[in-house]
Amino acid sequence: MHPQSKEDQLRHAARALGLKLERSPAQNPRDLTFGGYMLVHMERNAVAYGAAGHRGRGYTLTLNGVEAYLKRREKHLEKRAEDGGFNPSSGHARKSKTSKSKGQT
Repeated sequence: MHPQSKEDQLRHAARALGLKLERSPAQNPRDLTFGGYMLVHMERNAVAYGAAGHRGRGYTLTLNGVEAYLKRREKHLEKRAEDGGFNPSSGHARKSKTSKSKGQT
C-alpha cells in the first residue's frame, strides 16, 4: 500500500474514534520528530498517543505504530460497548437504563 493512502486511511480511522492524526511539521531530517506522527484527542486538543518521556516530545509514532494503537483502541471500545458502558460511535459513556431518579421506588 502506498504510504500516503495508508496515512489517509489511518486519518479516517482516527477521526472515527475522536482522534486526529498529526504529522510532524519538522522539515529537517536530523530533527528527532522528522517524519513521525502522533494522535490528538479532537475534543480536548490533548495528546492521546505519540509523545515520548517527560520532555513531552511528540511525533514518536510510525504509521505502523498508529495502526496498532488504533486497532487496540477500537478493540477496547468494542469490549466496553459489549459491557454496556460505552457507545463507540459517540465516544461517551451510556446512561444506565436501570438508574432511578429521586422520588421513584
